[in-house]
Amino acid sequence: MAKTLAPVNVAGVVLAAGLSKRFTSGTKQLVDWDGEPLVRRSARTALRSKLKQVLVVVGYEAEAVAAAVQGLDVELVYNQAFAEGQSTSIKAGLAQVPEHFDGSMFIPADQPFLSASLIDRLIDAYSQERALVTLPVSSSSTGQKRRGAPVLWDRFLWGRLRALSGDVGGRSLMADLDCLEVECEPRQLADLDTEKDLEALAKLSMKRS
Repeated sequence: MAKTLAPVNVAGVVLAAGLSKRFTSGTKQLVDWDGEPLVRRSARTALRSKLKQVLVVVGYEAEAVAAAVQGLDVELVYNQAFAEGQSTSIKAGLAQVPEHFDGSMFIPADQPFLSASLIDRLIDAYSQERALVTLPVSSSSTGQKRRGAPVLWDRFLWGRLRALSGDVGGRSLMADLDCLEVECEPRQLADLDTEKDLEALAKLSMKRS
């Protein structure tokens, strides 16, 4: 018998403050994808899901990134320490999540194929199992698994996330944690770090269209 889904409050934190160091031709959060900046696409995807609150953390090129999500029902969070690394964006976003919420989901701004349905599946899996960490995985033809993002963190772990420093994310905490994995299509985990990634993702998009 399937478990009943318990109501949960999960906030989505779109991470869009990074320096885009490996993307040398501009700010990757602002790359045009199907007529809109990637960060806006990510925010709209989050808003279509079961997330109860959506925050967008900005830092590098903050005004331009903020303008890219103008008109959306999101809360902007300005990370003044963005140059110190990803941990500062995690902490800046987490500081704006209500303490009574059950979990927080950190969503990259550079995954053009991420869907609201995958976000909902992560939330549903979390609501059933109340795992400390819930994340998507894809399997290759050889059976190897790849863990990806977004990642949902139970509030029990928020203290550990707040203790992070430097250019590291929550993945550095996963080694000693039992993580609930949700299977997904490999392309939903595809992200953009370099111009070559952009070319490859554009070709993949054309094949699926």
